[in-house]
This record gives sequence, C-alpha cells and structure tokens, in this order.
Amino acid sequence: MQIKTINSLMKYLRDKHNLKIRGTKHKIILRNMGYYHGYKGYRYISSPHNKINFSNFDELVAIVNFDSSLKSLLYAQIMQIETISKNIVLQILVETYKTNEFNNIFEKGMTDYRLSRNDDEYKKKMKHRLKVQNNIYSLISHSYSNNNKVVNHFYSSDRQVPIWGIFEIVTLGIFADLIKSLEFKTRRLIDKEMKINIAFDTNARFPEKIMYLIKPLRNSIAHNDIVFDVRFKDGKIDKTLCNYLEYELQCKNIDFNNITDYILLLAVLLKKYSINKTEINKFINNYENIIEDFRRKIPIHIYNQIIHSDTKNKLYFLKKYINAL
Repeated sequence: MQIKTINSLMKYLRDKHNLKIRGTKHKIILRNMGYYHGYKGYRYISSPHNKINFSNFDELVAIVNFDSSLKSLLYAQIMQIETISKNIVLQILVETYKTNEFNNIFEKGMTDYRLSRNDDEYKKKMKHRLKVQNNIYSLISHSYSNNNKVVNHFYSSDRQVPIWGIFEIVTLGIFADLIKSLEFKTRRLIDKEMKINIAFDTNARFPEKIMYLIKPLRNSIAHNDIVFDVRFKDGKIDKTLCNYLEYELQCKNIDFNNITDYILLLAVLLKKYSINKTEINKFINNYENIIEDFRRKIPIHIYNQIIHSDTKNKLYFLKKYINAL
C-alpha cells in the first residue's frame, strides 16, 4: 500500500471527494486532527452509510471542533456525577451492612440471585455476581502491579483493601454491575438517595441503568472518541427510563438518539444531587452556546442532521425544571 503524505492526502480529498482543501492552514489542521481520526471519523453521522456531503474542509473542521467542545463540556459533569454516585452507594453499603470489607458486602448484600424465579434466572444472576467479584479482584491485582497508592498502602500492611478503596479504582461499568447484584432493599435505598420516583422504578433498577447509559459516553470522552452523533451507544435504551425523564421534564421524544438527551440526563442528575442551580444553568447555557456557534459555521442541512428540531424545546423544559422550587 502506498503511504500518502499530507500533501497527497489533500490532493486525494480534492480529486476523489470534491473537498475544497488547500493552503498551509488546512495542511496544519489536517495534520493535527489526523486523516484517519479526523476526516474518516467525522465524514458520517452515526453510521458509515450516512455520509455527510461536505463541500469544503472548513465544514469538517467545524464538526471536529463541535465534537471537541462537547467533550470538554461533558467531562467535568460526568466525573462529578460518577463521584457523587459512588459516594451515595458507598455510604449506603457501609451503613446497611456495618462493614467496610468487600467480602462481607459480597456475602450479605450482593444477593439479588436469591429472588430468582427459576433455575435459569438463578444461574444467570449468580454468574453475574461472581463476574463482579472476579472483576474487582482482578482490578485490585492490576492496581497493585501498577503501584496504586491506595491498594499498595493496605497490601503492604497485610490488610484487605476496604470498600472505599475499591470504589477509588473501580470502573463505571463494574460499579453498575455491583449495583445490579445488590439485594432489592439496598437498591431501593439507592433509589431514594438519588431522589428517583419509585412509582416509575418499581424494581429499583434505574441507578444501574443510568450508570450503564452514561458509561459509553464517559469512556468515549476519556479515549477522545467521537461523541457528537452518539455512535458510542452500546445497548438498547430502557424505554421506562426515557418515560421517567419525560415525566420529570414534561417534554417528549427522549430516546438518547442525540447528544441533547444526554445533556438532559446529566442536568437532571445534578439537580437531584443538590448541585447549585447556577452551576447547572451554566452547564446548559454553555451547551446552547456550543450548538449556536456550530450552527453559524455549518450549512443548515448538515446542522439539522445533527441537532434535532426539538432541541430548543427540550432545553426550555430542562431550564424550567432546574429552576423550579
């Protein structure tokens, strides 16, 4: 395979894709964004079959910058929500089971399998429970090998890493798996502390579902993957959770097929976690500024493929919800 220089890549984009790209400025931008991560990654929306008809390179740059701005905006909010969520669950586990040892919590609290209705369900839930245990022990081993300060502190004293130390290193996915394996009464306590309406969450499953929903977005941001078109989604979205958010916000069409719906979810969680209204409104206003700046730099037909027509309406109801007493 012939290796292409930046100049030859620019010529290829001009000749094969009819893209207006030329000059030192475009050459530097293409080099910095990368042809494969940049052009090839951003030339479609959600699916490679849904290609964007760019007429010039500046339109592509606008989408790349839009995506980068989204990741910068979302990162701090997701980290804050992840930290608070872990603290909520940690406090409930310690207070409920009167221990800070994972083994005790595993035996006493991670017992959702006991409510299985048949042998197949029992086996499925037990396999999940054991998977969580194995993943946590593997994570501890990996952290010890990589000289994690918390893990090394306890192992050097011949002591088990306490549950709070495990929560310092556990991934969002394993965290969600742990919640899923907890007995019903503990999951219900998490529901209440997260201020979730239990009339919608009769099985106390929303906390884990919310973490599973956020996880791929969080990981995409952490790895600098593309997020603007929610291609990171890795599973079916729970309709009951969507209905609940629609009820809370008094708006419709929340399905997480666009990035705005993730903004809605994060802002709702921030309010339920008692974050200052000013901070949440700033987050929403920053998102509005980002999409408005994007609208000015991109043809309207491309903009409408990415930012749905009901975005303004959704954000109106979100602000109304955040600012309500």
